[in-house]
Amino acid sequence: MSAASPSRLDRLVFAAGLAVWVVNAVILLCSGYLLGHDEAQYALAAKDLLAGSAPRWFYLSYGMNAIAAPGMLAGGSETALRLVPFVLGIGFVLAVWQLARRTVGGASAAWVVAVLASSRMYPRLSVELLSDMPAAACLIAATAVIVGELDRDAGPRWRLVVVAPLMAAAFYLRYGSCIPIAIIAAVAVVLGWRTLARRPVPVIATGVMFVALLLPHAIMALRTIGSPFGILLETRSAAPHRALLDGLITYLTSDPIKRYGIPAPVVLIAGVLGVRRDRRIGLLWLCGILDVIALGVTTEAQTRYILFGTALLVIVGTDRIRGWIAARPPRLRVALGCVALITLAIASVLVTLGSLRQAAARAASNRGTLAAARAIRADPHGARCHVIAGPFTQVEWYSGCSSAWMSLPDVLARAEPVYVVDPTDAELAQLPGQRRPVLDLPGVAHVIRLDPQP
Repeated sequence: MSAASPSRLDRLVFAAGLAVWVVNAVILLCSGYLLGHDEAQYALAAKDLLAGSAPRWFYLSYGMNAIAAPGMLAGGSETALRLVPFVLGIGFVLAVWQLARRTVGGASAAWVVAVLASSRMYPRLSVELLSDMPAAACLIAATAVIVGELDRDAGPRWRLVVVAPLMAAAFYLRYGSCIPIAIIAAVAVVLGWRTLARRPVPVIATGVMFVALLLPHAIMALRTIGSPFGILLETRSAAPHRALLDGLITYLTSDPIKRYGIPAPVVLIAGVLGVRRDRRIGLLWLCGILDVIALGVTTEAQTRYILFGTALLVIVGTDRIRGWIAARPPRLRVALGCVALITLAIASVLVTLGSLRQAAARAASNRGTLAAARAIRADPHGARCHVIAGPFTQVEWYSGCSSAWMSLPDVLARAEPVYVVDPTDAELAQLPGQRRPVLDLPGVAHVIRLDPQP
């Protein structure tokens, strides 16, 4: 049943799912909602690059500069910065669809698209200036190529070498992709070693090309940190977790509707329980499970970190549910099919309503940050100014000042004002210079300006 060709209904479901994805992406893109902390950091990194400045955050993936730079050149608005991610987000859903077609058939693949589009965890990331979805798209495309070569009696073809640049792209977009890359390679070798051994030259060539493509990163890390793996270790520390199983436990015990959306929890559970004697499905199942576990024990719990693993489990789970429904008696099959369609339709409406509210929700949750940034921008100051703030990337981006990452005395000695956002009493006692109030909104934001002593 898994390999069934898509019916007219399946094709309509695919078209509707893709339409829902694109509509939500367009809504989010055009709303121009506030950049998040990480988005602002990537925008600032691209701004520094275009200005010829030295990178401030060596652990940020260099590939994201290629995604953020066009938006900076186009004016640096939220919409301009998210235009390339918007295109890559569509590429993500199409890559998942293509992988599903090669593993579970066109009929189930059509429903996979509808599940992705109606599960809030995916559409809400479809336009954001983040590395997770573009990197996951590359990993999924690489997996689709591997799956196509895994069962060939004559061994893998030379098209396997395409996997090398796809995986390298995933790595350069998000250094944390080294974990799923290792998982994909290991699972493919374990499950397909007989096939790979029949024609090993393309496999070896793929591995050599991948290593060669990573050499620039290794050289840069060696010069920066003193170790070819130094940046990877620093990247891991940038997303810390309190205990070994903290992230994994959060994934498993948090509110599934809030974290994943309406259809995703049921489909993911079906995916976890959906392993069977099929090498292609087995590869997806193992990679999905291991990806969630590995990232759950190495990083904090954020659903965007496990996009790759959950997308694979969505494929397996959707096919499992569709096959189970198809095996029911005709009347029950029709009734269950209607329930599935209604559920996806309701979930899609809720996702779209959430997209329409995203701008207001992001502004409300960052009310203090926006107020501080606007007050700083409106305050008269010279050509250069600096900020010290908790959400410093957002305040820096929206205020136009630079983060005061250098010593305060040096900055003040150059007669450049420093704005401090929401300082504590202990911080106030240690701040040098003259303090001038700029904004005081109780419960919202408090900003003072440090001027040089006369």
